[in-house]
Amino acid sequence: MRTLLIESQELAGRSTVVRRGTMTVPEMQAWFSNVYGEIASILRKRGIAPAGPPFARYRVLPGRRFEVEAGFPVAESVRPDGTVRVSSLPAGPAAVTVHVGPYDQLGSTYAAVAEWLRLRGATPAGDPWEIYLDPPEGDSADWRTEIVQPYHPALDVE
Repeated sequence: MRTLLIESQELAGRSTVVRRGTMTVPEMQAWFSNVYGEIASILRKRGIAPAGPPFARYRVLPGRRFEVEAGFPVAESVRPDGTVRVSSLPAGPAAVTVHVGPYDQLGSTYAAVAEWLRLRGATPAGDPWEIYLDPPEGDSADWRTEIVQPYHPALDVE
């Protein structure tokens, strides 16, 4: 097992172009297999290059469902249309780590991030997101996924 390095980073806010959907985990693979290609095609037609790798932000809903926002960061203004929306990733402190391995093992990395926050008296500040540093091709044991969890620092109470 690899040693997991979790760091605090001060993030700059980023503009994004996304699609949103509500789904269960088994529905995600089919949805993701289309969404990034569709958004990349729309950006290409508009002459806009993504400003980073694809990402997905997750909000847990009742009934084992998730609200998912997936897309790309962009460095320039994008006009929304019926398929894509403009969104953003927030500025501020975040716990950041890189998970190496298949997506079905991400749960242990999220648990480690939650424990990292707990040990520091910090609390989550919004939904986490994943940045897919490698495409889901080849040996899944080598896939790198950056996990980002914004947080509220512990309050110094004297």
